[in-house]
Amino acid sequence: MYGAAHGFGGGNTHHIVIRNCDLGYIGGAHQHTRPDGKPVRFGNAIEFWGAARDNLVEGCHIWEVYDAALTNQGRGPDSKQINITYRNNLIRNSEYSFEYWNNPETAVTENIRFVNNTCINAGAVWSHAQRPDQNGSHLMFYTNTAATSGIEVKYNIFYNASDWGSRYSAGWKVRPEMDYNLWFSDTGIAARWFREKIGSFEEYQKTTGLDAHSQFADPQFVDVNNGDYRLRSDSPARSLRPDGGPVGVEDLFRAQRLSDN
Repeated sequence: MYGAAHGFGGGNTHHIVIRNCDLGYIGGAHQHTRPDGKPVRFGNAIEFWGAARDNLVEGCHIWEVYDAALTNQGRGPDSKQINITYRNNLIRNSEYSFEYWNNPETAVTENIRFVNNTCINAGAVWSHAQRPDQNGSHLMFYTNTAATSGIEVKYNIFYNASDWGSRYSAGWKVRPEMDYNLWFSDTGIAARWFREKIGSFEEYQKTTGLDAHSQFADPQFVDVNNGDYRLRSDSPARSLRPDGGPVGVEDLFRAQRLSDN
């Protein structure tokens, strides 16, 4: 709790497992002042910087984060980000649920998996009104010129975002593989697709070619106002996977099934 910069952060890491951790109120402190007089603030709950490989984050509860709940990012020819998995995490009230970027062309990104996460209220965070760059977004995909393959975003629930469901900046010759996600928001717009703002989910699917089998529908949480993100019996998230299984955090679905029985 109350980390001034990151909750977990490190460069050139490998074979790290972060499991069943609770991280809240992370980031946002004044880190330093630039030569032009502008202050610098940042902070991610879990960040893998630069060269990072064979890392796993699962079963965590992450909330109230100045920047990203989860991120791998890098800058430089040695920034090789390979085999990083984020799964079964409950994320809420962070400016970004997941942020990624990697540069330049000599950098490498391979096999990044963001799967079975439940992401709630991007941009509805303590820091949003203070930011000079308000960008509440579940998926913040900044400039990516790295040699890229195998970025997978599947079986997630993305619920409510203040600005965009997802945002893409520049580069991205190889797009992420995104599908079988459940999206819903009564605020913001579907996506900022490079320079284009896309309002509806149907337009987003048509324009981007992403999320072909995903749905835009209320996930029907048991009691979202009181933080119960289990799925009601009529939730479309219960059967969205191609095998008829649920999306979002699997433990929440199992808890609901036990409660039903």
